[in-house]
Amino acid sequence: MGGAMRSFWGGLSLAAMTAGGLLSIPVPAHPQAMTVQASESVPEPGMRTVEPAESAEERALRHKDRGDEFRVRDDIGHAGEEYGKALSLYGGFSLEDRLLMARYLSWSGRIDEAVRELNAILAEDPGNAEARIHLARCLSWRGDHRASLAESSKVLAVSPDDKDALLARANALKWSGDPTAGVSIYKGILERGEDFDTRMGLSQAFLSTGYIRGAREGAKLLTPEYPYQEKERKNLYAEIDKATRPDLGAGYSYYHDSDENRLDRYSLSAGFWTGYWKWGVGYLYTDAANPSRSAANHDLSLSADSRPAEWLGVGGTAGVNRTSNDNSGSMFVGSARADVTVLDGRIGAGVARKAFADTAELIENGIRFTEIASFVEYPLPYRFTVRASHAFRDYSDDNRSHDWQGSIRHVFGLKNPTLAAGYRIRSLDFRRESGSGYFDPADYLSHRGELSVDYAKGKGYVRLAPFIGYQSFRRRGDTPEGVFAGGEGVIGAHAADSVDIELHGEGSDEAGGSASGFTYYQFGVRMKARF
Repeated sequence: MGGAMRSFWGGLSLAAMTAGGLLSIPVPAHPQAMTVQASESVPEPGMRTVEPAESAEERALRHKDRGDEFRVRDDIGHAGEEYGKALSLYGGFSLEDRLLMARYLSWSGRIDEAVRELNAILAEDPGNAEARIHLARCLSWRGDHRASLAESSKVLAVSPDDKDALLARANALKWSGDPTAGVSIYKGILERGEDFDTRMGLSQAFLSTGYIRGAREGAKLLTPEYPYQEKERKNLYAEIDKATRPDLGAGYSYYHDSDENRLDRYSLSAGFWTGYWKWGVGYLYTDAANPSRSAANHDLSLSADSRPAEWLGVGGTAGVNRTSNDNSGSMFVGSARADVTVLDGRIGAGVARKAFADTAELIENGIRFTEIASFVEYPLPYRFTVRASHAFRDYSDDNRSHDWQGSIRHVFGLKNPTLAAGYRIRSLDFRRESGSGYFDPADYLSHRGELSVDYAKGKGYVRLAPFIGYQSFRRRGDTPEGVFAGGEGVIGAHAADSVDIELHGEGSDEAGGSASGFTYYQFGVRMKARF
């Protein structure tokens, strides 16, 4: 009993000394990563050690005492460790103390323990908004964004203007892959007044959507007051710098199809930023052959892309394409495109002049086409996205086509691996059969189910995307139809902080999957370095 009284008066004295300052420290936007060592191996001078006690309650109180002392020293890692031990031994602490300890559990990286404690608090006090908001934060930190959105919705149903609940919701939307939906929430909070965590979230959302100008302007407005905020500000500048570094790329790929077409492709590229414009220079050399002919193609282009406003993206390319065969010649190739943000979706359109360089026959025939394309894309609740597109193509051999596509995609609530599934319908129709070497069907219709899995561990990562479907069309007096399948995959490694190396491959017997319409496969290697 004497030990318990000493702990009680010691804890009361500590609370009196720290009540004024600690309660004013804001909640970090996300947990601060740190390495935690066992506290028994790093005793602090003059600090009591936890000794065997007669009851679990006595030991829990001593661990809480140690946790409080670490908290005063701003040692979040060891504070979370001691609070975790205290909560595992005794469940009779006040709700206020349990919520405080749950916060430090999450900030020290013990997200699962924090979630368990917060759920226990809410089981006893369902109306505890602070606990529910922090539960929403913790769920999004560990990648369970759907559950996080559900928890923030419960708070906002009662208090629609709750700033912390709105911020937790915007962050969950951003991290779940829907940053555009979070932008309007961030802006609404900032209309009430400047706030570091909200401004940070908005800047990160802008960066993830490619709006470099907005990210940079937001970073300049950040005014850190606490150490964790200064760390987050430096991290944001580092991410902006990483996104805008100059880069060099090189690659090789080999293609083969069931009509004995073969391609060897070699590529070089370079990219750099000037102001808010990203510029690129690319060169692609194609060596093509089949049993009866061979040909080569050179493509050199300059590209420029920018997002001058939050709602507007523009870009284009200009270059020259040259063939090397019996009918050698050069032609201009290029494109221009723009997209705008409408509500939370995007609408875009573009025009392009291109050359077919997918088989030796197409290169030899010098087939070119002009394309006018448009699309609309919109995110739906629960990580669904719908997209529709149309492309009209006018070919140099007096042919035309209309290509319509519609798709819906869902990203599941998994963090690593990331899993997504989707469905795509496609209608492709040509005015006539040209006989120029490309796939030119009438009334082509395909239904395709798609799956993608992304997994990363250490410096390595893998992406697999199989698909299966059903197709039908008319061509050359025949009406083939049936099941098709295929897929693509990537195995990559971050060879250094600024160098990525990837092995990639794909293949399919989908008639509309290649320019020639034959069953094909291809594989290759590519490298990209940032400076």
